[in-house]
Amino acid sequence: MLSPTLLALIEEQQNGHENEPLFMVGEQLKEIAEREPVSAELLEKDLAVEGMGLAGAAAALQKYSDEHHGKANCFCITPKVAEGIFREFYGLPVPEAKEKETRTEPESERIDLASFL
Repeated sequence: MLSPTLLALIEEQQNGHENEPLFMVGEQLKEIAEREPVSAELLEKDLAVEGMGLAGAAAALQKYSDEHHGKANCFCITPKVAEGIFREFYGLPVPEAKEKETRTEPESERIDLASFL
């Protein structure tokens, strides 16, 4: 659950920016904060710092888009990529579940099916 302070910080910065990237940044940050209490604490501190608000995170998305869109007039950033950009921008940790997904199993735990033949 989001703290009232974090929710107020996000909603205050979203006010007047409905249907704009800045508003959507706030929505995605709310989702991250609801799932991850540690990230929620970091966001609560960072969002109060000048340059670290929703506008700064939206600018980071725009920078990524500018660097990757090539000659296309339109470019879409998926929520997964956007989350990675936000994690880098705010210094948010990778959730434990994602850490486990990216780890490889130790060689000793693998089963060699050829040994059964």
